[in-house]
Amino acid sequence: MKNLFKKAIFGIALVGVFGGSLVSCSPKEMIDYTANETVKLKLDYKNHDFFKDGIGQFKVNTYIDGDTTHFKQVDTTKSQELLKSRYYGIDTPESTGAIEEYGKAASNFTKSKLQAANENGTIVVSSPSDAYGLPQPDSTGTRYLSLVWINETVKDADYTDLKLLNLYIVQEGLSYVKAVDKIPEYSDIFIAAESQAKEFKLNLFSGEKDPLFNYGSYQDVSLLELKNELQKNLEDSSYENKFNGAKVRIRGTVAGLANGTLYLQMYFDEDSGSLVKGGEYAGINVYTGMSGIANKYTTINNVIEICGTAANSENFGFQISGVNFQRTSPKEENDSKVLYYAEPVEGSTQEKTPDEYLVHEFEVTDESSLNKDYAKLFSPVHVTNNVHCYGGFKSDSNSNYTLYLGQDRATALPFSIFVACSFYPDPVNKPNTIYESIDDFIGKDFNVKGVYTFHQSTSGNISFQIAVRDTYDLTLVA
Repeated sequence: MKNLFKKAIFGIALVGVFGGSLVSCSPKEMIDYTANETVKLKLDYKNHDFFKDGIGQFKVNTYIDGDTTHFKQVDTTKSQELLKSRYYGIDTPESTGAIEEYGKAASNFTKSKLQAANENGTIVVSSPSDAYGLPQPDSTGTRYLSLVWINETVKDADYTDLKLLNLYIVQEGLSYVKAVDKIPEYSDIFIAAESQAKEFKLNLFSGEKDPLFNYGSYQDVSLLELKNELQKNLEDSSYENKFNGAKVRIRGTVAGLANGTLYLQMYFDEDSGSLVKGGEYAGINVYTGMSGIANKYTTINNVIEICGTAANSENFGFQISGVNFQRTSPKEENDSKVLYYAEPVEGSTQEKTPDEYLVHEFEVTDESSLNKDYAKLFSPVHVTNNVHCYGGFKSDSNSNYTLYLGQDRATALPFSIFVACSFYPDPVNKPNTIYESIDDFIGKDFNVKGVYTFHQSTSGNISFQIAVRDTYDLTLVA
């Protein structure tokens, strides 16, 4: 009988690999389960469109975390819809909305494998199925459960020469196996890989502390301190932000929520640390995840206190994440809490937000001044002059758009508009009319309000933008 494992060694007994259990006799070297001849892609990916056939060749668009990546198809003649891939059969620790032990390690491992394949090899994404067919989104309606196949050294590799990244991650002890019923031909091998990681005490199963996880207590930090460090880093990429990776407790006034990002702002005078004559505003963005959080944390002009981890995100800039936005009243010192309410409930003990804490919106009369204007970073702005959209793109299946401003590329303004909500050009007279394509925006003039922020591409390029918080922040100029 042909040995099913390339690296199987003397002393390992395999019993019923395809239907029963795998028993090992304390192996003395690791088995590379990704080299198992049965864990092979059975469908040719060439000339196929994932969104029609459930398989396609991709390049990385955005690295998210250990078990989620956003891809774009290599063949531009195929659908160029963004594929939000949720790796099937695995569940890595969190490293974005929440911060968990070995979450960063899992994210780093997945990224390293994808980077190699993206630059020098091949990436193929398939549905968890052994037949061509229309893929089905997950329960969120925006992501696809996927098997991610890679070859790190060969471009346009044959489909039989690809390895399953999902299994790689389990084998490294960076993920638990989760619901592999859609891939019964691989399920025992996934379980065997997890058992081996436990036996060799790898990462999650090591019993050791995660060297990349901050186990320390939260330190009280002002938004101004965070802003000053961020500005130094943006002006000099070699500068090391002293708060990168720090667990911090911050206070700020809610300035808006857009696309899973909460913006906070606070004013500082010379007595509270500002070196600017007359004082200055400072802000930060807080990643909340895409699931909803209680309104008390998102109501503009509520003042809140939160605890989280400050970190440089490769794609989303410097931000706070890992915050527990519990719905109940705070019980522990590090629970999120509302300090002041914009509109206190009558008869309650809630205190109204003092005037000095109310959100300040900057009026911008010269659009060119928004070129790296760190004084306004993460604060609401209103561009008083109308802006013209000459181009842009639809960024994902949630109808998020990035609008390029100016008469053309040569006269482009130093910021773009990020529309993270459905846009109704005439909500009063035509409440059912909605923009569905970037072409609907191009060639038109708009008046815009929003939060001044920035985006960092996978290549490290920084671009500034105004994030529109709701449809009323963007107005079509007739």
